[in-house]
Amino acid sequence: MFSLKPPRPTFRSYLLPPPQTDDKINSEPKIKKLEPVLLPGEIVVNEVNFVRKCIATDTSQYDLWGKLVCSNFKISFITDDPMPLQKFHYRNLLLGEHDVPLTCIEQIVTVNDHKRKQKVLGPNQKLKFNPTELIIYCKDFRIVRFRFDESGPESAKKVCLAIAHYSQPTDLQLLFAFEYVGKKYHNSEA
Repeated sequence: MFSLKPPRPTFRSYLLPPPQTDDKINSEPKIKKLEPVLLPGEIVVNEVNFVRKCIATDTSQYDLWGKLVCSNFKISFITDDPMPLQKFHYRNLLLGEHDVPLTCIEQIVTVNDHKRKQKVLGPNQKLKFNPTELIIYCKDFRIVRFRFDESGPESAKKVCLAIAHYSQPTDLQLLFAFEYVGKKYHNSEA
């Protein structure tokens, strides 16, 4: 009448619980190198150190310091600092806590506070000034702000131009999803 086998789960979660660590076992301080977690086929295009990610709009109290990395798939902000006011401790399998996929970017604005200039960056445009701030408007209504106060001006300029180039490609075949296709799609003749 009734099946004794438990039903097979049909729901798949893409969030993992946080890893549990024992601080009592490893009392040595861990030195963490700021490196991005990359997918297979993902390539780092440009990076800049000593970047500040602005969390709150009214104060710089919660800002995070780290490294901004642009790959051919996403923008990653890598930091050692924990996220302030964090309620949930789950991790996405594809994207990190501070990652923005390049296909999610709507508009890129660079700002220079000293010259009081702003420029909306397109795919093949040039920057005539060194940016002190990068504002990214996302298609999912996020606004992400980065400050380049302590980083080199030329490296900040290069990473802004790389983000603009890879987020709005002139040919759709240049997107990461088209560039990296699994082997099973290439061997579908048999």
